[in-house]
Amino acid sequence: MQVKKFEAPTLQEALDHVKRELGPEAIILQTKTHKRGFGLMSKGSVEITAAVSERAITRKRVTESKLPDPVRERVDQLPASAQAKVYEKGMDSHLRSALQKSGGDRVELGRGEASRRQMAPSAGAIAAGSPKIVLPGMEGYRGLNQQASGIQGRPTVSREVRYADMDASAGDSALRGEVDELKRMLHELKQAQEEAVSQVQAGASVGARSALSGSLTTGALQDIFEQLTLGGLEKRIALNVVRKVQFELGEHAESSDAVMDAAAQEIMRMVGVQNPLAALQSRVSSGASAPTVMALVGPTGVGKTTTLAKIAAEASMRRGLKVGLINLDSYRVAAFDQLATYARLLGVPFRSANSAEDLRAAIADFQNLDLVLLDTTGRSPKDPDSLRELNQLLGELPEVRSFLVVSATTRDTELLETAQRFSHFRPEGLVFSKLDEASVYGSIVNLAGRTKLPLCFFTTGQRVPEDLEEATPERLASLVLDLH
Repeated sequence: MQVKKFEAPTLQEALDHVKRELGPEAIILQTKTHKRGFGLMSKGSVEITAAVSERAITRKRVTESKLPDPVRERVDQLPASAQAKVYEKGMDSHLRSALQKSGGDRVELGRGEASRRQMAPSAGAIAAGSPKIVLPGMEGYRGLNQQASGIQGRPTVSREVRYADMDASAGDSALRGEVDELKRMLHELKQAQEEAVSQVQAGASVGARSALSGSLTTGALQDIFEQLTLGGLEKRIALNVVRKVQFELGEHAESSDAVMDAAAQEIMRMVGVQNPLAALQSRVSSGASAPTVMALVGPTGVGKTTTLAKIAAEASMRRGLKVGLINLDSYRVAAFDQLATYARLLGVPFRSANSAEDLRAAIADFQNLDLVLLDTTGRSPKDPDSLRELNQLLGELPEVRSFLVVSATTRDTELLETAQRFSHFRPEGLVFSKLDEASVYGSIVNLAGRTKLPLCFFTTGQRVPEDLEEATPERLASLVLDLH
């Protein structure tokens, strides 16, 4: 199979390129739109990734090599179905001509057994008594992507080519080479039809999986697709990953290790990461005076308070930043006591605020610090009034940067709903907690891809600060592919 990319200003022009170069039997694997430049000077284009079987491209090239230029130009303008018929007839004509040149005194196309004659043995011919050579009808395996339903047993033969009384004295080496080449082509064509039948029969048993991954050409690609979906990745995203791997590796996609490595690289490219502490450290080194104010927002029960304590410990103990903590959770007395305890253990200042005025005063008290962390009240995504109240409170301080904390144990539908409800806070990144309690991690890629937000931190337990990890592409790929 040949796989190529085509790019043009419009979709129709790109499709015309595909049809002209790969022929009417090409399979469209993927389409992308690109935009280069900015504003009024920007230009768009469409990129198509297409594939075609070696047999289909051979039929096209053989036929076109026999056609005069004016006729070939007219064929290029035909609809795809008409083009396919021209190439099929052209290939049949080429095979007839090759057989006639081989020195046989009779060449017949048909089904009747009466037309069959024994072949005499010779050095350049097929041995006497060998079975008839079958040329399958081109429709039986066109591109391997027009699969007929209900095929059972061996495929029905639509044409037969029979040799008769081949001249044993034909010792011309060029002639023998042409006959050998013809035998090889016939063998490959027969194999292609048998492979198409086996794919149809396999497709009947795998159902939906075949519909999604039928274009995946090796067992290694099928295996990685299944692993990604079982690991929680959306089928759409998993198929996109595997198709890119298939395109990049080409004939090397047979190797499971190569496919695994390429899939890991693709996952690493899919999602952005950002460590706000590293950026803050650079800012402080450059002489910034005003503190960075970070608020952790998110639903109840995801571990915001513990996560905030871990970030505070990472910033103060490992990065040498001056940190202050502010509690905005007036709903839970335990949250106040817990954060106050963490502040005392870390040796950092702590304040509590119940209103915008209190919060503004607390931040003013911390003007000589590098980082101020706000612990907000957990709000249910299904309580819009509560979310609006917190959003108004934080909205009065434009310097506050919000980060959304969600649990890795939450289902995709709830994660997406949470992200949509908390989008009013304009979060700058995602923090995934409770990775130690999750069994699959594809939801991390799913949510990051849908929200376009970078990943900042992962939390993997209750220990402070040991169970806080910087989100990295390598770590994400190892989680999703179960390499950890």
